[in-house]
Amino acid sequence: MHVVNPLRGQSAATHHVTEGTPLIHRGMPLRKATLVHRSNGFHTVDMSTWPTVLILAAPQPESARARPELTSPLGALSTLDTTLRRVLTSAMPLLLVAPDEQAHAALSLLPHQEVLAVSPPRPGQSHSDWLVRNIASGVMHRPQSPGWLLLPADMPMLQTSTLHTVANGLRQGPIAYPCHRHRRGHPIAVSSELFSELVRMECEQDLRRLAARYPSMDVDVDDPGIHMATDAQAGLNQLRAQLTGPLLPGSGLRPA
Repeated sequence: MHVVNPLRGQSAATHHVTEGTPLIHRGMPLRKATLVHRSNGFHTVDMSTWPTVLILAAPQPESARARPELTSPLGALSTLDTTLRRVLTSAMPLLLVAPDEQAHAALSLLPHQEVLAVSPPRPGQSHSDWLVRNIASGVMHRPQSPGWLLLPADMPMLQTSTLHTVANGLRQGPIAYPCHRHRRGHPIAVSSELFSELVRMECEQDLRRLAARYPSMDVDVDDPGIHMATDAQAGLNQLRAQLTGPLLPGSGLRPA
């Protein structure tokens, strides 16, 4: 499905700079700081100063469930596992928003308060509309965050440093996109000043309107992984297309 990029020809100013059912235990405190290893030893990072990375997973289609290779180390579960490990390495706060099966599998890596299990799409609800509602749910579960990075779960090639670079783009505007070779990619960073609009989103059209209404920053990154998805699913592809243009043809490891 070809989807026109809503950001092309938009009136909002664009700037360019270089460089369901929650599994959350509401009574449990969120991590406020973590230790990160550097060459000169460990130091503490205050996680409350970083935006929250919302990792968005889509349901596996029935055809994929029947394929034994998807349970192998190189399969779809490994893609989510790798994406989660990349975000954990960044020491940024995160919240995985995923269907029950993937949410429970992720508990081997994440504490309960960092996993939000959601119901599958309703009959007649498109996967892209369902994903937009999951963004709204994720934002509602992290209302005190200074912002959110919207990261599709099928992008394990993303460099950890890109998360920090895109997050820093929010110092210049309410929306920041990573850019590699003059092409936007993911994750997209959104400032907390857009909280009230984010939590009210019901469908992909709401997300498209929000992206077109506010000025955005393009942040240059030396990371082709912002365009790459592994075994990308239709719902995640359509969500990406709403913000950065349609998926390019390919197979296996594909531009996102």
